[in-house]
Amino acid sequence: MKRSWKLTNLPLLPLLLGGLTFFTPPAYPDDGSLTLNPNRMMEDIHALSHPHFDGRQTGTEGDHRSAEFVALRFHELGLTPAGQHHIGPHHEPWGQTGPVTISHIQTPSTLEFSFPGMDKQTPITPIIGTQFLPVLDSPSHHVTAPIVFVGYGISDPARDWDEYEGLNVQNHVVMFLRGKPSHYPLHIQHTEKERLAREKGAVGFITLTGPVLGRYAARRGMGHQPLAFYTNAKDERPLPGVWISGDIGGKLFQAEGWDLNKIQETLNDERVTQSRELNALTYMKWESTQQTGSLINVLGMIPGNDPTLIHETIIVGAHRDHFGQQAGLLFPGADDNASGTAVLLEIARVLQEGPPPRRTILFASFSGEEQNLLGSTLYVRNPARPLNNTVAMINIDHVGIGNGNLTIGVSKMPKDVAKGAAEKSGLSDKVNLYGFFPGGDHVPFANAGIPTIAVVTAGKHSHFHQTSDTHDTIQTDRLETSAQFVLALTKHLANPD
Repeated sequence: MKRSWKLTNLPLLPLLLGGLTFFTPPAYPDDGSLTLNPNRMMEDIHALSHPHFDGRQTGTEGDHRSAEFVALRFHELGLTPAGQHHIGPHHEPWGQTGPVTISHIQTPSTLEFSFPGMDKQTPITPIIGTQFLPVLDSPSHHVTAPIVFVGYGISDPARDWDEYEGLNVQNHVVMFLRGKPSHYPLHIQHTEKERLAREKGAVGFITLTGPVLGRYAARRGMGHQPLAFYTNAKDERPLPGVWISGDIGGKLFQAEGWDLNKIQETLNDERVTQSRELNALTYMKWESTQQTGSLINVLGMIPGNDPTLIHETIIVGAHRDHFGQQAGLLFPGADDNASGTAVLLEIARVLQEGPPPRRTILFASFSGEEQNLLGSTLYVRNPARPLNNTVAMINIDHVGIGNGNLTIGVSKMPKDVAKGAAEKSGLSDKVNLYGFFPGGDHVPFANAGIPTIAVVTAGKHSHFHQTSDTHDTIQTDRLETSAQFVLALTKHLANPD
């Protein structure tokens, strides 16, 4: 059963950063239980995904409130502060801070498609949120321009695949599919497609997920809806752009008498480029702001008690940031990643109330994950504990829904470590082991040579990066399974035989 506390009845406390006012987490009785409590985790997710935190966009007041939330929880649990900056009324150094650019898309935001010379074709005006969403770090934009479809947006003549060949996209808006054709051998990121379009003279871009889903997108339950994301273009002004839904993309091609599904199949299977100019104009208009803010990592630890191992560290991390309020839409971020934050807090409680570990355990609540892993990168560059004595980093991310199994990515350590934790927690039949995952806060640690284990729930995450990622979609048993595995894994790593 859920507890009866109400968000609106809880007191507010000041954070000692800019005079902001912050939210107090619900007070839990200290029952001394060494058993994981799923109700506590569910209540923390409910709290962190509440509008009081404004979607926890990195560097914003809402994100700072969430830092205060975690710092107060660490204080209640009796963890040892491991930061450099004071957070909260207790004047304790839980925080690690760094600069961040805060991008915000204003209201209203408009997208429209018209068809000059096609009298029977009415304009298409997508709906913000469900049918289109500006890329969150796009600059302000107000343009009407013709559209050129460039397939997957790849130009690689050396591999005989140039989707810009023979095209003039100067002063046009380019449209490209997410991902890459199945035959193309290299991994390609969105930032590369955006850079290429900018170099070719495009004034904007439109991206969409094609009707033929890639294996990863299908496995994760990611459909054809627009998702919130940043381009994270480094040292360059982002090219203005939008993500449109698959149904809007399909209608654009239908207006021309083309079938987008067949076009994508030809790209994938017949290896024939399908680039072409559409008989359509797009009208894009929105205002965006950019300002400098402060990113806050919250760091607390349980010191080890073995004189020979106390200087060695196990890091348990989870990012708490999300996308905030954009274009009048709230992104609550319950699964991504209030769920991982709640698991981190509950693991910290159980371990703090149990026997001391032999190695030191550091709990890290990162911000800036959605903006190119800024918080975890900040930590690796300015570690609270020496990296050369960091034995492993465990990363917990979107662990609140799924099919009941866990997807575990292991890097720079034997998979038997994770396999052993699965056996000890009675989850051997639910844990699927893989190699290195290319995304998440474990990546900067792996790049620094530190062994990592990434923990996510398997199956569909159909609310990923959408406004529908709310607390009522979280599945308690999935959350508990994740926590059981992370607890066993942390104990195993912190108490070597």
